[in-house]
Amino acid sequence: MPTLTEDFVKNRVARLANASKSDQIVLRDDKLTGFLLRVRRAKDGSLWRSFFFEYLPPGETKKRKRLAIGPYPTFSAEDARERAAVMARAVKDGNDPAAIRAQQKAKPTLETAWAEFDREHLSLKEPATRKDYKGRYRRIILPTFKGRQIESITRAEVNALRTKFRDKPTDLNRALAVLSKLMSFAMLKEWRGDNPVAKVERFDENINETWLDENELPKFVEQLVKVEGPMGDLLRFIAVSGWRVSAARLLRFDQVDLSRLEVRLDDKATKKNATALSTDAAMLIERQPHRIGYVFSQRKGSYPLAYDRVLDALAGVCKEAGINRITPHTLRRTIATHSALAGANVAELMQSYGWKTPAMALRYVKKSESLARKGVERGASIVNVFQKPAAEVIPQR
Repeated sequence: MPTLTEDFVKNRVARLANASKSDQIVLRDDKLTGFLLRVRRAKDGSLWRSFFFEYLPPGETKKRKRLAIGPYPTFSAEDARERAAVMARAVKDGNDPAAIRAQQKAKPTLETAWAEFDREHLSLKEPATRKDYKGRYRRIILPTFKGRQIESITRAEVNALRTKFRDKPTDLNRALAVLSKLMSFAMLKEWRGDNPVAKVERFDENINETWLDENELPKFVEQLVKVEGPMGDLLRFIAVSGWRVSAARLLRFDQVDLSRLEVRLDDKATKKNATALSTDAAMLIERQPHRIGYVFSQRKGSYPLAYDRVLDALAGVCKEAGINRITPHTLRRTIATHSALAGANVAELMQSYGWKTPAMALRYVKKSESLARKGVERGASIVNVFQKPAAEVIPQR
């Protein structure tokens, strides 16, 4: 019996096959029991070489099994030998390599797991959420773990993403959240026993605290009232209600009860919607010229206003008001901050702006307390009951 080396398989097998009168020969390795090479002659005279591992399965059966490793040169002789050695160790430990392979094939890959996740979980989400999840998956998750079994992805590999995508910290943080959801889904399906994304440190993010203060807000409102039509009413509705722009854009008349000053919106898994309307918000809805479909629409309710056009209109208002460009969410932060400054407590803020937990409301209450402290210090310095001398301000280079 020969030793199935790379040189032997590449150069000497052809001479042995040509010397044989049979269309098929089997060559067994003289060092690794069960490792063999099968050589077949095709109709055109070419040779097909394939590696196999032959073994006696554990148990009472006396029938030997032959398990394919793969064709040459897709598998080199050394690669095939290593795989055969792994199978030999499995047999020695009392396991059946064929059963192990079947079990491994049954475990889904990342792509298969994502398809199930998309069908059973993402399909229940809003279109914008599905688009965001799929974007993170396509940009970061799939290129990193393509073709991998969902069970084989390790925490060390997930943690290594922090180095690979350190120039995209926010995008990576969101991708890790998506991957964590996918792994939790895999645990429910019993495809793996743990979540490798758990305890992986995220990048610090700068929280956007921009809002329109008592100086900027009047300038903004002065220009906002000049915007006509549904676009102006939508921006005014967001400014006066503090709604998220997605909820305001997609608000439909069948969700509104103006007699009760209420709306009926389905809460999402991560977001709770406000249900009460102020009289100003109700008036903005009431004065729309149609009564079906989307409330804020330039096509009689058939289509909502496009998000990019909302951004353009808002940018135009900021430009006319002479203030820095803001986002629709800045209007939400603005009214929440002014509500807290006016004395709204945590419970009122939660109900008014649709927060499920007190965490976000507490941020605005603490901000109002901080601003109040600045205000009282400013007032006290003006009165100056202790007659403190004014400090001389010297500009530094």
